[in-house]
Formats: sequence, structure tokens, C-alpha cells
Amino acid sequence: MFDVTDPAAVIRGDRASDRLAKLNELFAASQHSLEGIIFNSGVPGDFLQHAILYSIGGPYLLIGFQIALQFIILVTTFLAAVRLTGSATVAVATGFFVLVMPGALLNPHLLVTETWFTLLLTIGTFAICQAVKDASKRDFLVLIYIGFASFGLASSIRPQGLLVPLALAAYLSIARFSDRKTILGATVLAYAMFPISWMTLRLLFVGDFGLGASNADLSTNLALRADRILGLPLDTTGRMGPSAFLALAAGHPLATFNSVYTDAFNLILNPGANHLFGYYLGLGETPDGFSWLRIRDEAGVFGVIAELLRRNLALVALFVTWTAIHAVVILGVCKTVLSNLRANYRTPSWVWVALIVVATTAASGFVAGLVRWNLRAGVEPLLALLAAYGWFSNETAFGSARKIEPRKLGDALLSDGAENVPNP
Repeated sequence: MFDVTDPAAVIRGDRASDRLAKLNELFAASQHSLEGIIFNSGVPGDFLQHAILYSIGGPYLLIGFQIALQFIILVTTFLAAVRLTGSATVAVATGFFVLVMPGALLNPHLLVTETWFTLLLTIGTFAICQAVKDASKRDFLVLIYIGFASFGLASSIRPQGLLVPLALAAYLSIARFSDRKTILGATVLAYAMFPISWMTLRLLFVGDFGLGASNADLSTNLALRADRILGLPLDTTGRMGPSAFLALAAGHPLATFNSVYTDAFNLILNPGANHLFGYYLGLGETPDGFSWLRIRDEAGVFGVIAELLRRNLALVALFVTWTAIHAVVILGVCKTVLSNLRANYRTPSWVWVALIVVATTAASGFVAGLVRWNLRAGVEPLLALLAAYGWFSNETAFGSARKIEPRKLGDALLSDGAENVPNP
């Protein structure tokens, strides 16, 4: 209902205004110029699926479709929690965490790519988690190929996922050495789907073998970080190559470190409440020209907190609530990591798969010149499962968590049960 009463809310997301301008450019283009626009606007998943839905039913069809995708993410994550842990407690806690994640609440309503990327990354990760858990030889092959193909499609939407197939292939080649040929083939498939196929199409149609320049490519992001390092207004530099950026960073090590530090703080600790409730829903009193980024860069963590406390009570209360929820999730993930380090070889392989995807996706986000909290939205379902597993897996191990019986959700779905979990 809020989207109907405030139609402008759909562009209150990262690069949403730029994406809307690109859609309008596509709709106004002639048949002759359309091809050039498509192949010279960055990766295809950044705007093409939005353009199709927009052309059919406008922003409300897009929002409705993305809400449906988010529902699929929720169901997929819940069922994956059931299959991988066999615990009703872990599954329900996982579902709850997904429901209250800021990205899940916000992104389906915006002209952004996060919901699409999250769905494909979630499907890919859970397919591989199931493959390494207890799949037969044939099922392992099928699940591995489904998983890596999903990663390839996810990367075509957000290149943030490009390193995930490589990282998982390295782990799986060690953990499942006898299946290394299958893993290699699946990795080749992932990169053939993207970026190789897209780069080949661009070579054929526009004569350039690359991803295509855009306002979100590497040169643009390096320039944005350079502006922050030098204390310049954003978009002053425009574009910058890797060698020039490395020279700049070497000459300003402390400023470079500060920009990375504040980004890490934002990515890991920002609960996302300001964006969700303050900017999107308009509950905060944000002056024109105000920038949380500038506050973070200039005044650090305490400056952000001090500025937040100047806002109205409703926003402060919501921020405190979502900070508490976020803290529970982060602590749960930390419990999973620590318990797995102690468990050594007894750690379930699927946990390592999920952790590798989270770590690789998060690390890849630092290529961005502005690392926002929303760059973790793609792994929110994985964080939800890892957090729930961290808080309730010990309970499961002692047999006090209620184990879901296979007959309740179908023998095919839950035939494996929990790993090393005694019947209560």
C-alpha cells in the first residue's frame, strides 16, 4: 500500500534513479540504436529484466514480481534449513531471521537488482550444500551443475558474485577430490554463462571484448573511492584505472585505510534501519544534501550514532530494535564459525560451503567505491541459516530440539534427516 501512496519510493535504492533513466532511454530508443544501448550499458542483469516488466505493467508489476521472488527465497531457505539440519527449531528461526532482514523487507519494493541476485545466489548455494551433505553420485553431479549455473546467472546481475564459483571450486576440489572433474566442468559452465558469453556477444555486436562501461564498473568505483580518499565531492574524478588508483592509495595510506575501515563497519554492523525506515518510509528527518557517508568518513562510528540521536524518537526506536536483531544474527554466525573451528574435520561440509559464499561475496563488495550495508543483502538467507544454526545446533545435538519427521513434509524432502542427531 505504501508503494501506491508514494510512487517515488521505488527509486529510493542504490542507483535506482540511474536505472530508471536507463529504462526510459531503452523505451525511447529506435530499433537501430537499441542494440548499442543494450550492449554498452554494463552487465545485462543490471536492467534488462526490469525493462521487460516495466514495459508490460510499470513499477507495480515489477514490485509484485520481486515480492514473489522474495517469497521464493524465504521458502527455499526454510526448506534448505529443514533438509540440512533436520531441526524444526533451526528452520523456524531461519525463517524468522529472513523475514526481518532489512534487505528482504526493502529490496523487493525498489528498482534494484538485489532480490534477483539473492534468489540465484541462494539457490546455487543450497544446491551445493545439499550435494556435499549426502547426495548420491548422480544427484551430486546434477546439484553441482545447478549450483554453479545459478552462480553464473547471479554474476550476470551483479558481478559481485564472480569469485564465488572459483572459491567454491577450490574448496570442493580438496573436500571432494574424487569429483574434481565434475567440479571443474561445473566451474567452466558458470563462467561460460557469464562473463564469457556476454563478452563474446559484445565482441560480435559492438566489437569490444569486455563487460561494457557503466556507472557501476570498476573504473567508476575506483574513482569514487579516490574521491573519498582525497576528500573531494563524489563523482569529481569520474573514472580511474587500477594503476592510477594504486599509486594514489600508496600516496595516501591512512586515508585509504579509513575509507576501507568505515566501509567494513558499514557492511558488517549497519543494521539497515536508516535506509529502510528513514529514507524509504520517510520516518527520519533528513535535511537536503545530508550524507551518512560523509558522516562516516569524517566522524566515524560515534559521529553516526550522535547524528542518529538527533532524529525523531520513532526512527531511534526502530534503529535500536533492528540493531538488536542484527546483533543476534551476527553473534549467531560467529558462534557457528567458532564451533566449526573447534570441531575441525567434524564440521558439516555444507556449513563451510555457506561460509565460503558469504565471505567471498562480502570481500568482493569492497571493489565498490561506496560499500553500503545492502551489499550483504545477497547473502542474507545464508546469514539467517548460519545464525540459527549457531544458536540452536547445540540444542539439536543434545536431542532437545524437535526433529521434523519425514512424513510431515514428504519422504523425498526429508529422507536424510539430521546429521548426527539422535532421535528424541
